[in-house]
Amino acid sequence: MKLFKTYIFIFFVSLLFSTCKKYPENKLWFKKPKDVFKGGKITLYTINGVDQKPYYKNLYYAFPYNLVGQRIDDVFELPFAYDSGTENLTCDYGEGSLHFSETGKEVELLFTPIKEEYGAENIFGGRFSWKILRLTKDGVLKIQAKENVKVHEIQFN
Repeated sequence: MKLFKTYIFIFFVSLLFSTCKKYPENKLWFKKPKDVFKGGKITLYTINGVDQKPYYKNLYYAFPYNLVGQRIDDVFELPFAYDSGTENLTCDYGEGSLHFSETGKEVELLFTPIKEEYGAENIFGGRFSWKILRLTKDGVLKIQAKENVKVHEIQFN
């Protein structure tokens, strides 16, 4: 009987750990999401599975996206910095905030590009609820937002 109880206990513990995934693409055990994410470069940007990086590279190459009349050769080579205390998200071409939800499974991302008053387009689109697909202890963050029929995915490394 004691052996049976041990097997039942092991079964339920393994079931608990095998079925509980914090994020669809990985697990993050015992860490707060805002303490793990530090920022980084955008390495993936797709809408409905189509790569958007070439579009934004061309867009940010010239005014009004450049800072002082100089072109930005590759906007995706410019890293984002994240301060977990203030929740500020900053880079050379804009600033905003990134707030993790209480559950740690979603983020609110607000961003304002420099020169927005001259028509600079927000690289993160509108105000979406971003679902976290992957967050690793190394700080890789992959998020997804759905807007009508469009599915946006962005990854920071």
